[in-house]
Amino acid sequence: MTSYLYIDDIENLALGSSFLGSGGGGNPYIGALLLKTAMKRFGIDRIELIDPKNLKDDKRVICSSGMGSPTIGSEKIPNGTEYAYAVKKLESILNEKFDYLSPIEIGGINSIVPFIAALHLNIPVLDGDGEGRAFPELQMTTFNLYQIKSTPMVLVDERGNDIIVNSIDNNWAEKIARVVTSKFGGRGYVANYPMTGKDYKKAAIFNSVTHAVELGKMLNTLKNTEGVEEILTYRTLAKKLFEGKLVDLVRDNSGGFSIGYAIFKSEINGISVLSRVRFQNEYLFYDKNINGKFIETITTPQIISIVDAESYKPITTDELRYGIMCKIFTIPIDTKWNKNSAKELVGKNAFKLLSNFNFH
Repeated sequence: MTSYLYIDDIENLALGSSFLGSGGGGNPYIGALLLKTAMKRFGIDRIELIDPKNLKDDKRVICSSGMGSPTIGSEKIPNGTEYAYAVKKLESILNEKFDYLSPIEIGGINSIVPFIAALHLNIPVLDGDGEGRAFPELQMTTFNLYQIKSTPMVLVDERGNDIIVNSIDNNWAEKIARVVTSKFGGRGYVANYPMTGKDYKKAAIFNSVTHAVELGKMLNTLKNTEGVEEILTYRTLAKKLFEGKLVDLVRDNSGGFSIGYAIFKSEINGISVLSRVRFQNEYLFYDKNINGKFIETITTPQIISIVDAESYKPITTDELRYGIMCKIFTIPIDTKWNKNSAKELVGKNAFKLLSNFNFH
């Protein structure tokens, strides 16, 4: 059975994927505007969305995404053709055509851009991804967990520059691509993880696009109403960690990432209570202040989501601002990440750059 992403679903996808994306994946509302504009220009109101369980083993799949600092991405807006250009370039290198596009992650703009590429390439998008959330580095995927290579990979920029990467492993693919992205000005557009339908069905997280659309629709319908928190926690198994005001924000663009932390304050029975969220493109660590010292209580790979305290609109890392009133939730990660090797790939020790950041 064929499903579709309709033009009226785009805002819901942006909203739902932002809640699930742990603050990362790039600004979703820019992605929504790009996709809506492109669909109107092409004169269509829907894009084909395929359930992965119907995917044939011999079909060819490619992931389409952007990489780099979300803060820079909010200012350096693509024209929308870059994603398809990267895929076409990879097709010319491999001398083959891809049958399906897939999001690499469910988070921010990266949950939306495969649909932009689909318009230009006239191929459908799979209802799945390789993370079930967003992570900051290319090798941090369930595809990698199942030994699927990220390369050959193509990176392009908005000027028409393109780079072909063939690496010995996915860690080296990330290192090379990150340097290139920095030289591009902090934002690049990627076609990677070429794979068969058989491999995709083995490694992907199924129906994550549909899940994000349904979650976004619920948030749009229930925003600013009583009971939304109870329904949200029931639907996503989310747990509220904190509610308060953002009182301190430190952020730096370093090594192709947006790195820093936000501190939140609340008054409980006349006593000031603090919490801290540390991020490297995505929210990765939630620290509770105990006896004047911040102690890690929630760590990657669990999802950390920050929302506006009244509207429940998710707040991505590039949207953090002093003085906003927030609620902080944690959400369980998809069970695909239960493999023993996942801890090394996306656990706390995988984020050396953030660990070396100067937290005062």
